[in-house]
Amino acid sequence: MTEPMHDVQPVTMSSQAFLILCRLYDGCYDELKQNEQFRELIESIGDILLAGVETLEKQETKPKTITFPLTVQQAFFVRRLIVELLAQAPDGNDDKTTQWLQECLTALSGVGAAAGAKADAN
Repeated sequence: MTEPMHDVQPVTMSSQAFLILCRLYDGCYDELKQNEQFRELIESIGDILLAGVETLEKQETKPKTITFPLTVQQAFFVRRLIVELLAQAPDGNDDKTTQWLQECLTALSGVGAAAGAKADAN
C-alpha cells in the first residue's frame, strides 16, 4: 500500500489545529488500527503526526503554523475522519474546536482535491 514519493504533498495548518487533529487521531487510533485492511495506512499517518508533535515540543518558540507531508490517500483518510467527527458533534459544542477542525479540513482539501470531490459526490 506504499505510494510513490511524488504523491506526497505538504499540508499546512495552525499549530493549534494540528494539535487538535493529533488529539482526535490519538483518540481513535487503537480502534482504527483493528481494521487489518487499513492498518499500514493508519500507522503511517500516526507516525507522521507523532513526528510533528515531537518537532513542536523541541522548539522553544512555538511556531504559528506547521507543515507536514501526507500522501493523497493519507489526506483523504484523515479528511473523512474529521468529516465524520463533525457530523456526529452535537450542536452548540465547543466553537473553537469546531473552527480548528474546519481549518484542518480546509488544509487537507488542498491535497488531492479532485479525488476528494469525486468521493464527496458519491
